[in-house]
Amino acid sequence: MHWLNQYWAQPIPKSSIVPKYWQRLFIVKSLNTRRELYEYLYDEEARRERHRLRMEKRKESIIAMSDPSRLESPFHKTIFATLDMKYNPHRWSNLYALAQAARLGDFFVIDGGFEYAHARHSYFSSLIQRVFRCFKHINHFHSPAYIIISDLSNNFQTCHYPLPHEHSTYFHSTRELYIDLFDKDRLIYLTPDSPNEMTHFDHDAIYILGGIYDDENREPLTYQKAVRQKIRHQKLPLEKYLTFHSTSSRALAFHEVYNILLTLKHTNSNWIKAFRYVPKRKIANRVEEEHNNDDDDDDEENIESVAFN
Repeated sequence: MHWLNQYWAQPIPKSSIVPKYWQRLFIVKSLNTRRELYEYLYDEEARRERHRLRMEKRKESIIAMSDPSRLESPFHKTIFATLDMKYNPHRWSNLYALAQAARLGDFFVIDGGFEYAHARHSYFSSLIQRVFRCFKHINHFHSPAYIIISDLSNNFQTCHYPLPHEHSTYFHSTRELYIDLFDKDRLIYLTPDSPNEMTHFDHDAIYILGGIYDDENREPLTYQKAVRQKIRHQKLPLEKYLTFHSTSSRALAFHEVYNILLTLKHTNSNWIKAFRYVPKRKIANRVEEEHNNDDDDDDEENIESVAFN
């Protein structure tokens, strides 16, 4: 078979060809069709080999993660648990940045107490999938915020089933209430129904975002909860800087709000740069900076890699 590779420069499978394909090779009369079949068999063999290597790598990872000696560490199930086990250097950088944010008390809270508003048993799993989007571009910020998902005590899924991502190295989920975890004076609930418009980023505050991802729910649940708990509440000044299409929703995803807050933090509350994370498909018109002064040069250096594309 190797003479085909030398004569045609034709990729051929290294393993033996099954009889049904040999029969087809003898039947076809077109040389191009025969070459295409050889290429198909070669690609299939390469695909199976990649799958085999991937499964072996996953098996080794599962064996390493199931090592009982890991549970003896006082830091298991925390952000410090697997920093030395990950081989991806970008993951190292992201995890160390988040670990530093957790150590310095720079937190961003997602209120996970809204399972009843979604009427589904997979609320927590769906919430986690959306939270993971927040970490796609955290390497663009030198000081990201560590995410805590709180108020999970009443969730059906977290009470009855073990969850693989309940404890992650990227974030922390807890059944405790955020009003018990932090000083109430530091808490600010971001809710679109608040009459108070946010004017600047408060570096001493801990911002809370309601864990509601169902756009069909129009009730002011987050605003009502903030008022009931007597904590500060604000809304983003979207209408001041953006003009939405008449059919566009004002609701923003978790990762969009997360990136907006981090941009405000790194650019001294530059709303124009921060709102670049609002999807273009929703915007009819947006306020742009007319000129750049010397004070904005440092902000531009910090945010140059997070410009909305």
